[in-house]
Amino acid sequence: MRSFRWLSSFAPQPSAIGTELGQARFRVLNVTPFCLYLILAAHFEWQAVPASVVIGAAGYIAYALIWIAVVRFSLFNANVRRTLATVLDQALPALGMYLAGFLAGLVAWVPALGSIGNGLRFGTRYTWLSSVVGGSLLSIAFYFSTDWRSIPGVATGIVLINVLVPLYVVVLVKRLEQDKQEFEQRAAHFEEATKHDHLTGLLNRAGFADVFDDLFRSLKSRIDGKEVSAVLLLDLDGFKAINDGCGHAAGDETLQKVAVALTGCVRASDRVARLGGDEFGVLLRHVSQPQDVDLVAEKILAAIAEVSAPRSDLRLGASIGICVLPHPDLQTYDEILKAADRLMYEAKASGKKQFRKMTA
Repeated sequence: MRSFRWLSSFAPQPSAIGTELGQARFRVLNVTPFCLYLILAAHFEWQAVPASVVIGAAGYIAYALIWIAVVRFSLFNANVRRTLATVLDQALPALGMYLAGFLAGLVAWVPALGSIGNGLRFGTRYTWLSSVVGGSLLSIAFYFSTDWRSIPGVATGIVLINVLVPLYVVVLVKRLEQDKQEFEQRAAHFEEATKHDHLTGLLNRAGFADVFDDLFRSLKSRIDGKEVSAVLLLDLDGFKAINDGCGHAAGDETLQKVAVALTGCVRASDRVARLGGDEFGVLLRHVSQPQDVDLVAEKILAAIAEVSAPRSDLRLGASIGICVLPHPDLQTYDEILKAADRLMYEAKASGKKQFRKMTA
């Protein structure tokens, strides 16, 4: 088994090093078909195989294997490795084109694949470098090769393929990545929109439910046991008279004013939601003292009382139910809302414009 341990260098590796090893392994695969053809050509005497071609193929395989070790042991800085590999990936095939002549046509695609691989793995600048270096070196190799100079059209085509195809592929992939990012942004925007109330801009019922996941995690991670959170469920008093007597447009405007008033009563870290109709929810997170919840509730009651109604004979108020968390009997979102709803109706039945609170 020891004789096969060198194969472990081809095992998948994580991170950027793994990406470079993948490119290094691919170089071995690039030259393998050419080497197989040389063996078959020599065995069946299809054509003469010059010694220079065999030496060139062996040299490229040696380069590919050595570069696996260079990457694995990080012998150079990553940028230096990638730049040097990009140049060698173009220089060695160009040398092979010169030495092997027409026989090298079997691997005329190798520089293009090297450019595409380096560009997709490490960035488009490596594709540009490959195209410039590869196009220049291939042109020089073809110019000094008697074989290739006899068919300038084919030689020029090979140069253009190895320059233009990698650039096109990388530009196309970059465009696809941009389209994917735009799609993901639109999807995220749409998802965000589904969690907000279109009238007030506050969270809706679904969005309010989502914030509870963070709340429960924070409650479980509490260490000192001093900080609390609270859920306030409030229903507007007097809103039906405004909506029925002044019209839905006036009612919508009133709801927008209430949204602004509620937002002004809490911190940026707290969350406010319109749960439906004239019902709102407030999540107070990480409150230092339980009595501070009462102060916020009183502030909300005062702020809503100051919201101007469309007619002077109409007044607006609110009834609030409060659950202070953590609470041993309230472990889920539905349980919390149900308890807060019950407390809110108790406050409404007791004369409105007040709050009822449930603590542990």
